[in-house]
Amino acid sequence: MRIAYVIPAFPPAPSQPFVVNEMIEVERAGHALIVLPLYAGGESEVRHGTFESLRPAALLPPALLDGRVALAALATLATRPLRAFAVVCSLLVAALPNPWAVARLAAVVPKGLAAARWLRRLGVDRIHAHFATQTADCAAIAGCVADIPFSFTAHAYDIYSTDRRIRNETLDWKLRRARQVFTVNEFAADLLRARLDECARGRVRTAYVGIPLDLFDEEPPAPHVGPLRLLCVARLCEKKGLDTLVEACGLLRDQGLPFTLRLFGDGPLGAALATQVARLDLAAHVHLGGSVTQEDVAREMKACHAFVMPCRRDRSGDMDGIPTVFMEAMATGRPVVSCAVSGVPELVRDGETGVLVPSDDARALAAAIARLAHDDALRLRLGRAARALVERQHDQRGTAARFLAMVVAANGGGDAGDVAAAAGAADFS
Repeated sequence: MRIAYVIPAFPPAPSQPFVVNEMIEVERAGHALIVLPLYAGGESEVRHGTFESLRPAALLPPALLDGRVALAALATLATRPLRAFAVVCSLLVAALPNPWAVARLAAVVPKGLAAARWLRRLGVDRIHAHFATQTADCAAIAGCVADIPFSFTAHAYDIYSTDRRIRNETLDWKLRRARQVFTVNEFAADLLRARLDECARGRVRTAYVGIPLDLFDEEPPAPHVGPLRLLCVARLCEKKGLDTLVEACGLLRDQGLPFTLRLFGDGPLGAALATQVARLDLAAHVHLGGSVTQEDVAREMKACHAFVMPCRRDRSGDMDGIPTVFMEAMATGRPVVSCAVSGVPELVRDGETGVLVPSDDARALAAAIARLAHDDALRLRLGRAARALVERQHDQRGTAARFLAMVVAANGGGDAGDVAAAAGAADFS
Protein backbone atom coordinates (compact mmCIF):
# COMPACT_ATOMS: atom_id res chain seq x y z
CA MET A 1 0.00 0.00 0.00
CA ARG A 2 0.92 3.65 -0.41
CA ILE A 3 0.18 5.31 2.93
CA ALA A 4 0.35 9.06 3.50
CA TYR A 5 0.92 10.16 7.09
CA VAL A 6 -0.31 13.61 8.11
CA ILE A 7 1.74 14.67 11.12
CA PRO A 8 2.07 17.97 12.99
CA ALA A 9 5.62 18.85 11.91
CA PHE A 10 8.77 17.69 10.14
CA PRO A 11 11.33 17.14 11.56
CA PRO A 12 9.02 15.45 14.08
CA ALA A 13 8.80 16.81 17.60
CA PRO A 14 11.02 14.93 20.10
CA SER A 15 7.94 14.51 22.32
CA GLN A 16 6.27 12.29 19.70
CA PRO A 17 8.55 9.26 19.29
CA PHE A 18 5.49 6.98 19.08
CA VAL A 19 4.52 8.54 15.73
CA VAL A 20 7.98 8.02 14.26
CA ASN A 21 8.21 4.49 15.68
CA GLU A 22 5.02 3.54 13.84
CA MET A 23 6.11 5.12 10.56
CA ILE A 24 9.44 3.29 10.70
CA GLU A 25 7.64 -0.04 11.10
CA VAL A 26 5.28 0.81 8.21
CA GLU A 27 8.35 1.23 6.03
CA ARG A 28 9.93 -1.97 7.30
CA ALA A 29 6.75 -3.86 6.43
CA GLY A 30 7.22 -2.90 2.78
CA HIS A 31 4.64 -0.14 2.45
CA ALA A 32 5.49 3.09 0.64
CA LEU A 33 5.42 5.98 3.14
CA ILE A 34 4.57 9.55 2.15
CA VAL A 35 4.92 12.17 4.90
CA LEU A 36 2.74 15.29 4.89
CA PRO A 37 3.63 17.67 7.75
CA LEU A 38 1.40 20.61 8.58
CA TYR A 39 4.33 22.74 9.67
CA ALA A 40 8.09 22.89 9.30
CA GLY A 41 9.55 21.58 12.55
CA GLY A 42 12.02 23.73 14.43
CA GLU A 43 15.51 22.66 15.32
CA SER A 44 15.63 20.95 18.68
CA GLU A 45 18.54 20.29 20.99
CA VAL A 46 17.01 16.85 21.61
CA ARG A 47 17.23 14.45 18.67
CA HIS A 48 16.35 10.80 19.21
CA GLY A 49 18.72 8.42 17.46
CA THR A 50 15.79 6.25 16.36
CA PHE A 51 14.51 9.10 14.16
CA GLU A 52 17.47 8.60 11.82
CA SER A 53 15.89 5.35 10.62
CA LEU A 54 12.95 7.16 8.99
CA ARG A 55 13.33 7.22 5.20
CA PRO A 56 10.01 8.27 3.59
CA ALA A 57 9.52 7.69 -0.12
CA ALA A 58 8.21 11.25 -0.40
CA LEU A 59 8.19 14.28 1.87
CA LEU A 60 5.58 16.85 0.87
CA PRO A 61 6.11 20.59 1.46
CA PRO A 62 6.39 21.13 5.23
CA ALA A 63 4.80 24.59 5.27
CA LEU A 64 1.25 25.37 6.28
CA LEU A 65 1.00 27.93 3.46
CA ASP A 66 3.51 28.93 0.81
CA GLY A 67 3.53 29.34 -2.96
CA ARG A 68 3.46 25.61 -3.68
CA VAL A 69 0.58 25.02 -1.28
CA ALA A 70 -1.42 27.93 -2.68
CA LEU A 71 -0.95 26.86 -6.31
CA ALA A 72 -1.91 23.24 -5.59
CA ALA A 73 -4.96 24.36 -3.60
CA LEU A 74 -6.10 26.58 -6.47
CA ALA A 75 -5.60 23.69 -8.89
CA THR A 76 -7.83 21.51 -6.74
CA LEU A 77 -10.50 24.22 -6.65
CA ALA A 78 -10.31 24.49 -10.44
CA THR A 79 -10.64 20.73 -11.07
CA ARG A 80 -13.01 19.72 -8.25
CA PRO A 81 -14.84 22.90 -7.26
CA LEU A 82 -18.16 21.41 -6.14
CA ARG A 83 -16.57 18.64 -4.09
CA ALA A 84 -14.06 21.00 -2.47
CA PHE A 85 -16.74 23.60 -1.67
CA ALA A 86 -19.09 21.02 -0.16
CA VAL A 87 -16.41 19.41 2.04
CA VAL A 88 -14.96 22.67 3.35
CA CYS A 89 -18.34 24.29 4.00
CA SER A 90 -19.59 21.19 5.81
CA LEU A 91 -16.55 21.18 8.07
CA LEU A 92 -16.86 24.92 8.76
CA VAL A 93 -20.48 24.43 9.80
CA ALA A 94 -19.33 21.71 12.21
CA ALA A 95 -16.75 24.10 13.71
CA LEU A 96 -19.32 26.83 14.34
CA PRO A 97 -20.04 28.68 16.59
CA ASN A 98 -16.57 28.33 18.16
CA PRO A 99 -14.30 31.01 16.62
CA TRP A 100 -11.16 29.20 17.82
CA ALA A 101 -12.22 26.04 16.00
CA VAL A 102 -13.11 27.99 12.84
CA ALA A 103 -9.71 29.69 12.85
CA ARG A 104 -7.84 26.40 13.30
CA LEU A 105 -9.81 24.79 10.50
CA ALA A 106 -9.43 27.75 8.13
CA ALA A 107 -5.66 27.61 8.65
CA VAL A 108 -5.43 24.06 7.28
CA VAL A 109 -7.93 24.33 4.41
CA PRO A 110 -5.32 25.32 1.78
CA LYS A 111 -2.99 22.53 2.89
CA GLY A 112 -5.83 20.00 2.79
CA LEU A 113 -6.86 21.06 -0.73
CA ALA A 114 -3.24 20.98 -1.89
CA ALA A 115 -2.80 17.54 -0.34
CA ALA A 116 -5.83 16.27 -2.27
CA ARG A 117 -4.01 17.07 -5.52
CA TRP A 118 -0.59 15.78 -4.43
CA LEU A 119 -1.78 12.53 -2.89
CA ARG A 120 -4.08 11.68 -5.77
CA ARG A 121 -1.19 12.16 -8.21
CA LEU A 122 1.01 9.93 -6.04
CA GLY A 123 -1.55 7.12 -6.11
CA VAL A 124 -1.98 7.03 -2.33
CA ASP A 125 -4.23 4.25 -1.01
CA ARG A 126 -4.81 5.58 2.52
CA ILE A 127 -4.35 8.89 4.31
CA HIS A 128 -3.68 8.54 8.03
CA ALA A 129 -3.33 11.35 10.57
CA HIS A 130 -1.90 11.24 14.05
CA PHE A 131 -4.00 13.35 16.44
CA ALA A 132 -7.67 14.08 15.87
CA THR A 133 -7.47 17.88 15.53
CA GLN A 134 -5.80 19.89 12.73
CA THR A 135 -3.92 16.94 11.26
CA ALA A 136 -7.14 14.95 11.03
CA ASP A 137 -8.93 17.99 9.55
CA CYS A 138 -6.29 18.15 6.82
CA ALA A 139 -6.52 14.40 6.18
CA ALA A 140 -10.32 14.60 6.04
CA ILE A 141 -10.30 17.44 3.51
CA ALA A 142 -7.71 15.72 1.32
CA GLY A 143 -9.39 12.33 1.55
CA CYS A 144 -12.95 13.49 0.93
CA VAL A 145 -11.99 15.77 -1.98
CA ALA A 146 -9.65 13.25 -3.64
CA ASP A 147 -11.77 10.15 -2.95
CA ILE A 148 -9.01 8.52 -0.88
CA PRO A 149 -9.96 6.72 2.37
CA PHE A 150 -8.73 8.56 5.45
CA SER A 151 -8.26 7.53 9.06
CA PHE A 152 -6.77 9.04 12.19
CA THR A 153 -5.38 8.08 15.57
CA ALA A 154 -6.78 9.98 18.56
CA HIS A 155 -4.44 10.37 21.52
CA ALA A 156 -5.46 12.54 24.50
CA TYR A 157 -5.99 16.33 24.47
CA ASP A 158 -7.43 16.03 20.95
CA ILE A 159 -10.51 14.23 22.29
CA TYR A 160 -10.52 14.94 26.06
CA SER A 161 -10.03 18.71 26.32
CA THR A 162 -13.12 20.82 26.97
CA ASP A 163 -11.24 24.14 26.78
CA ARG A 164 -13.01 26.22 24.11
CA ARG A 165 -9.67 27.25 22.61
CA ILE A 166 -8.68 23.60 22.06
CA ARG A 167 -11.96 21.67 21.96
CA ASN A 168 -12.29 19.45 18.88
CA GLU A 169 -15.54 20.75 17.41
CA THR A 170 -15.14 18.80 14.13
CA LEU A 171 -14.59 15.45 15.86
CA ASP A 172 -18.07 14.05 15.17
CA TRP A 173 -17.87 15.09 11.49
CA LYS A 174 -14.60 13.17 11.12
CA LEU A 175 -15.85 10.17 13.09
CA ARG A 176 -18.79 9.77 10.70
CA ARG A 177 -16.69 10.00 7.53
CA ALA A 178 -13.40 8.29 8.38
CA ARG A 179 -12.80 4.81 7.00
CA GLN A 180 -11.35 3.90 10.39
CA VAL A 181 -10.65 5.63 13.70
CA PHE A 182 -7.93 4.42 16.06
CA THR A 183 -7.34 5.24 19.71
CA VAL A 184 -4.34 4.52 21.91
CA ASN A 185 -6.39 2.83 24.63
CA GLU A 186 -9.73 1.10 25.15
CA PHE A 187 -10.97 3.86 27.45
CA ALA A 188 -10.81 6.38 24.59
CA ALA A 189 -12.23 3.87 22.09
CA ASP A 190 -15.32 3.43 24.25
CA LEU A 191 -15.80 7.21 24.49
CA LEU A 192 -15.67 7.61 20.71
CA ARG A 193 -17.88 4.58 20.03
CA ALA A 194 -20.54 6.15 22.24
CA ARG A 195 -20.65 9.13 19.85
CA LEU A 196 -21.55 6.94 16.86
CA ASP A 197 -24.56 4.95 15.75
CA GLU A 198 -24.36 1.29 16.70
CA CYS A 199 -23.69 0.17 13.12
CA ALA A 200 -20.66 2.50 12.85
CA ARG A 201 -19.02 1.71 16.18
CA GLY A 202 -16.97 -1.15 14.75
CA ARG A 203 -14.87 1.35 12.81
CA VAL A 204 -13.32 2.58 16.07
CA ARG A 205 -10.42 0.33 16.99
CA THR A 206 -7.68 0.37 19.60
CA ALA A 207 -4.14 0.63 18.28
CA TYR A 208 -1.74 0.66 21.22
CA VAL A 209 1.41 2.75 20.93
CA GLY A 210 4.64 0.78 20.53
CA ILE A 211 8.21 1.32 21.69
CA PRO A 212 11.56 -0.12 20.50
CA LEU A 213 12.22 -3.02 22.86
CA ASP A 214 15.79 -3.36 21.61
CA LEU A 215 16.50 0.09 23.08
CA PHE A 216 14.44 -0.39 26.24
CA ASP A 217 15.70 -3.86 27.08
CA GLU A 218 15.13 -5.49 30.44
CA GLU A 219 17.87 -5.07 33.02
CA PRO A 220 17.60 -6.02 36.71
CA PRO A 221 17.80 -2.95 38.95
CA ALA A 222 20.90 -2.31 40.99
CA PRO A 223 20.73 -3.60 44.58
CA HIS A 224 18.81 -1.29 46.86
CA VAL A 225 21.57 -0.61 49.36
CA GLY A 226 21.30 3.19 49.54
CA PRO A 227 18.59 5.68 48.74
CA LEU A 228 15.64 4.52 46.66
CA ARG A 229 16.22 5.99 43.19
CA LEU A 230 13.02 7.39 41.66
CA LEU A 231 12.66 8.67 38.12
CA CYS A 232 10.12 10.80 36.27
CA VAL A 233 10.34 11.98 32.64
CA ALA A 234 7.46 14.19 31.56
CA ARG A 235 6.29 17.38 29.98
CA LEU A 236 6.04 19.83 32.87
CA CYS A 237 2.32 20.51 32.65
CA GLU A 238 -0.72 20.24 34.92
CA LYS A 239 -2.00 16.83 33.83
CA LYS A 240 1.21 15.06 34.90
CA GLY A 241 0.55 15.78 38.59
CA LEU A 242 4.18 16.76 39.25
CA ASP A 243 3.30 19.19 42.03
CA THR A 244 1.75 16.23 43.88
CA LEU A 245 4.95 14.24 43.27
CA VAL A 246 7.14 16.99 44.75
CA GLU A 247 4.76 17.31 47.72
CA ALA A 248 5.04 13.53 48.27
CA CYS A 249 8.83 13.87 48.22
CA GLY A 250 8.56 16.35 51.08
CA LEU A 251 6.53 13.82 53.07
CA LEU A 252 9.06 11.05 52.38
CA ARG A 253 11.90 13.30 53.52
CA ASP A 254 10.03 14.12 56.73
CA GLN A 255 9.48 10.38 57.32
CA GLY A 256 13.23 9.79 57.10
CA LEU A 257 13.08 7.61 53.97
CA PRO A 258 16.34 7.78 52.00
CA PHE A 259 15.50 8.54 48.34
CA THR A 260 16.38 10.63 45.31
CA LEU A 261 14.12 11.76 42.48
CA ARG A 262 15.46 12.66 39.05
CA LEU A 263 12.82 14.64 37.14
CA PHE A 264 13.47 15.42 33.46
CA GLY A 265 11.42 17.50 31.05
CA ASP A 266 10.38 20.99 30.08
CA GLY A 267 7.09 22.81 29.91
CA PRO A 268 5.06 25.68 31.32
CA LEU A 269 5.32 24.58 34.98
CA GLY A 270 9.12 24.37 35.08
CA ALA A 271 9.60 27.54 37.13
CA ALA A 272 6.74 26.68 39.52
CA LEU A 273 8.21 23.23 40.20
CA ALA A 274 11.67 24.68 40.85
CA THR A 275 10.08 27.13 43.30
CA GLN A 276 8.23 24.30 45.05
CA VAL A 277 11.42 22.25 45.38
CA ALA A 278 13.20 25.25 46.92
CA ARG A 279 10.29 26.08 49.24
CA LEU A 280 10.20 22.51 50.59
CA ASP A 281 14.02 22.46 50.89
CA LEU A 282 14.27 19.37 48.69
CA ALA A 283 17.36 20.29 46.66
CA ALA A 284 19.32 17.40 48.23
CA HIS A 285 16.64 14.92 47.15
CA VAL A 286 15.12 16.22 43.90
CA HIS A 287 17.12 16.89 40.74
CA LEU A 288 15.39 18.87 37.96
CA GLY A 289 16.77 18.35 34.46
CA GLY A 290 15.70 19.37 30.97
CA SER A 291 14.48 17.30 28.03
CA VAL A 292 16.47 14.18 27.20
CA THR A 293 16.74 11.81 24.25
CA GLN A 294 15.23 8.33 24.14
CA GLU A 295 18.73 6.93 24.56
CA ASP A 296 19.26 9.00 27.71
CA VAL A 297 15.86 7.94 29.01
CA ALA A 298 16.84 4.29 28.55
CA ARG A 299 20.00 4.84 30.60
CA GLU A 300 18.11 6.68 33.33
CA MET A 301 15.52 3.86 33.50
CA LYS A 302 18.23 1.29 34.10
CA ALA A 303 19.70 3.40 36.90
CA CYS A 304 16.44 3.81 38.84
CA HIS A 305 14.40 1.51 41.08
CA ALA A 306 10.92 2.80 40.21
CA PHE A 307 9.19 5.27 37.90
CA VAL A 308 6.64 7.71 39.38
CA MET A 309 4.19 10.04 37.64
CA PRO A 310 0.84 10.75 39.37
CA CYS A 311 -1.35 11.62 36.35
CA ARG A 312 -4.55 13.61 36.75
CA ARG A 313 -7.33 15.14 34.69
CA ASP A 314 -6.53 18.83 34.45
CA ARG A 315 -8.87 21.81 34.60
CA SER A 316 -9.43 21.77 30.83
CA GLY A 317 -10.49 18.11 30.91
CA ASP A 318 -7.22 16.94 29.36
CA MET A 319 -5.48 13.83 30.67
CA ASP A 320 -2.95 11.31 29.47
CA GLY A 321 -3.90 8.38 27.25
CA ILE A 322 -1.23 5.90 28.24
CA PRO A 323 2.09 7.73 28.63
CA THR A 324 4.75 6.22 26.37
CA VAL A 325 7.29 6.70 29.11
CA PHE A 326 5.37 4.17 31.25
CA MET A 327 5.94 1.57 28.55
CA GLU A 328 9.64 2.46 28.45
CA ALA A 329 10.00 2.10 32.23
CA MET A 330 8.11 -1.18 32.34
CA ALA A 331 10.06 -2.59 29.38
CA THR A 332 13.20 -2.02 31.43
CA GLY A 333 11.67 -3.98 34.29
CA ARG A 334 10.75 -1.05 36.53
CA PRO A 335 7.40 -0.78 38.32
CA VAL A 336 5.35 2.37 37.71
CA VAL A 337 3.46 4.33 40.35
CA SER A 338 0.63 6.39 38.87
CA CYS A 339 -3.12 7.04 39.02
CA ALA A 340 -6.17 5.40 37.43
CA VAL A 341 -6.98 8.02 34.78
CA SER A 342 -7.94 7.34 31.16
CA GLY A 343 -6.17 4.24 29.80
CA VAL A 344 -3.43 4.07 32.44
CA PRO A 345 -4.96 1.01 34.22
CA GLU A 346 -4.77 -0.92 30.93
CA LEU A 347 -0.98 -0.91 31.40
CA VAL A 348 -0.29 -0.08 35.04
CA ARG A 349 -2.33 -2.79 36.71
CA ASP A 350 -2.49 -2.21 40.44
CA GLY A 351 -0.57 -4.86 42.33
CA GLU A 352 0.36 -6.67 39.09
CA THR A 353 2.61 -4.40 37.00
CA GLY A 354 2.68 -1.32 39.22
CA VAL A 355 0.84 0.64 41.88
CA LEU A 356 -2.12 2.98 41.42
CA VAL A 357 -3.13 5.69 43.87
CA PRO A 358 -5.80 8.41 43.76
CA SER A 359 -4.88 11.56 41.82
CA ASP A 360 -3.88 14.65 43.85
CA ASP A 361 -3.23 12.58 46.98
CA ALA A 362 0.35 13.18 48.07
CA ARG A 363 0.00 11.05 51.20
CA ALA A 364 -1.20 8.02 49.24
CA LEU A 365 1.59 8.53 46.72
CA ALA A 366 4.23 8.76 49.45
CA ALA A 367 2.84 5.61 51.09
CA ALA A 368 3.02 3.70 47.78
CA ILE A 369 6.63 4.77 47.24
CA ALA A 370 7.55 3.84 50.81
CA ARG A 371 5.97 0.43 50.31
CA LEU A 372 8.17 -0.20 47.29
CA ALA A 373 11.22 1.05 49.17
CA HIS A 374 10.65 -1.47 51.97
CA ASP A 375 9.76 -4.47 49.79
CA ASP A 376 12.49 -5.41 47.31
CA ALA A 377 10.67 -8.61 46.31
CA LEU A 378 7.52 -6.65 45.44
CA ARG A 379 9.46 -4.23 43.23
CA LEU A 380 11.15 -7.08 41.38
CA ARG A 381 7.90 -9.01 40.95
CA LEU A 382 6.06 -5.98 39.59
CA GLY A 383 8.97 -5.18 37.28
CA ARG A 384 9.08 -8.66 35.77
CA ALA A 385 5.32 -8.67 35.16
CA ALA A 386 5.56 -5.15 33.71
CA ARG A 387 8.16 -6.26 31.17
CA ALA A 388 6.06 -9.26 30.14
CA LEU A 389 2.97 -7.08 29.56
CA VAL A 390 4.89 -4.54 27.46
CA GLU A 391 6.32 -7.35 25.34
CA ARG A 392 2.78 -8.55 24.59
CA GLN A 393 1.05 -5.20 24.21
CA HIS A 394 3.56 -2.48 23.24
CA ASP A 395 6.39 -3.94 21.16
CA GLN A 396 6.43 -1.49 18.23
CA ARG A 397 6.83 -4.27 15.68
CA GLY A 398 3.73 -6.01 17.00
CA THR A 399 1.65 -2.85 17.42
CA ALA A 400 2.50 -1.67 13.90
CA ALA A 401 1.74 -5.11 12.43
CA ARG A 402 -1.69 -5.15 14.10
CA PHE A 403 -2.40 -1.59 12.95
CA LEU A 404 -1.37 -2.37 9.37
CA ALA A 405 -3.45 -5.54 9.30
CA MET A 406 -6.54 -3.49 10.22
CA VAL A 407 -5.74 -0.82 7.62
CA VAL A 408 -5.09 -3.29 4.80
CA ALA A 409 -8.24 -5.25 5.60
CA ALA A 410 -10.38 -2.09 5.60
CA ASN A 411 -8.84 -1.00 2.28
CA GLY A 412 -9.60 -4.34 0.69
CA GLY A 413 -5.96 -5.42 0.38
CA GLY A 414 -3.54 -3.63 -1.93
CA ASP A 415 0.09 -4.02 -2.86
CA ALA A 416 3.06 -2.10 -1.52
CA GLY A 417 3.97 -0.50 -4.83
CA ASP A 418 6.82 1.91 -5.36
CA VAL A 419 5.97 5.56 -5.04
CA ALA A 420 9.53 6.83 -5.39
CA ALA A 421 9.34 7.35 -9.14
CA ALA A 422 6.04 9.18 -8.88
CA ALA A 423 7.40 11.33 -6.10
CA GLY A 424 10.44 12.18 -8.18
CA ALA A 425 8.25 13.25 -11.09
CA ALA A 426 5.81 15.29 -8.99
CA ASP A 427 6.36 19.05 -8.70
CA PHE A 428 4.01 19.44 -5.71
CA SER A 429 2.23 22.41 -7.26
